[in-house]
Amino acid sequence: MSPNAAESLDERLAAACAAIEALHPGDAFDPAVPAAVVASGLHMAAVPTTFGGDGAGLSEIVGILTALGAVDGASALGFAMHLHVTGAAAQSDAWPPALRERLFRAVVDDGALVNAASTEEGGGSPARGAIPGTIATPTAGTGPASGSWRLTGEKTWTTWLPALGVALVSARFDGPADPPEVGVFLVDLSSPGVERRAGFESMGMRGSASGRLRLTDVVVASDALLLRRTVNEPDPRGPVPGAWFAMCVAAAYLGVGEGARDAVARWAIDRRPGDGSTAVADLPTIQLRLGRLDAALRAARIVVEDVARRWDAAPNDAARKALESDLVLAKLAATNAAALATEEALRIAGGPGFLAGRLERAFRDARAGLINPPLDDVALTGFGRAVVARHR
Repeated sequence: MSPNAAESLDERLAAACAAIEALHPGDAFDPAVPAAVVASGLHMAAVPTTFGGDGAGLSEIVGILTALGAVDGASALGFAMHLHVTGAAAQSDAWPPALRERLFRAVVDDGALVNAASTEEGGGSPARGAIPGTIATPTAGTGPASGSWRLTGEKTWTTWLPALGVALVSARFDGPADPPEVGVFLVDLSSPGVERRAGFESMGMRGSASGRLRLTDVVVASDALLLRRTVNEPDPRGPVPGAWFAMCVAAAYLGVGEGARDAVARWAIDRRPGDGSTAVADLPTIQLRLGRLDAALRAARIVVEDVARRWDAAPNDAARKALESDLVLAKLAATNAAALATEEALRIAGGPGFLAGRLERAFRDARAGLINPPLDDVALTGFGRAVVARHR
């Protein structure tokens, strides 16, 4: 357990934000960033109190990620991936109790960070129905590995990969089953056969170290299997994983937008071009742009916080499922507000904002939120179908 566990969640958040800001994160992954998060004890925020964590709900997690996003987008996104897994594990009844405890012990006792490794090069995002190309093959023989599985495949876009201790890996079971069966395994990334490869030259979120996780005959015990289902069956975890993912992503990008707003406002106050008699912040055109970006961000924050509160108050999965459309709306509102806000911030700053630095990086980072599921086109089409269904 973290030596800072006796401090409040707000105190540890402030410590983590200060430590990360002092590191001056840039476009390169800095292992000191996840180390600072673990040192603060924030990595245990969503872990239930019965396992030594804080038992934070989605509302508190949203607050944590928004604050971190305002400091550095890539840091917030990397941590969002850990929190969405641990938060969903805490709320989902589909986890085998022993496996859930194994995950939480790794987080609390070992300081492990976790992410879900699902996306693959050929199939794309599971959110669009992609079937894993990673194969799970039963082991043969009577040795120690008997009854276990061998995983072989490669996952892409595995955020914070260099810092991860464990991962939830999706795989297709080897065999003639039609429709095919898929499963999710909790994999120790120190296992033989695990290779962490560099990621991509992406436009934004370059410091998130979203790399390629290569598995070659990685042996996992049978009790590391979280779930097994055919591809046409619903996920037994219900709406919980999707909700935590959408809201953690929304909060991180909302923070990016708010950080850009604050940075450009300070810049506009200090900047006095010409004869120095008037600050940029006092120009009506600048105030108009600041007002536009502020309105978008505040509206998005109201939606995100309201949905998080209602999720925390929902008594069961049926009530949570009824919130699915609003969860999607929260993600869309946050990511689009961040994109608008960072564009307006760049327009306000002009040439200085275009130079490499905080505003320029926030502009690029915010665009990454537009490709995180649920995507705008899928979400808006769903909203449209619902409107038609209500009035038909």
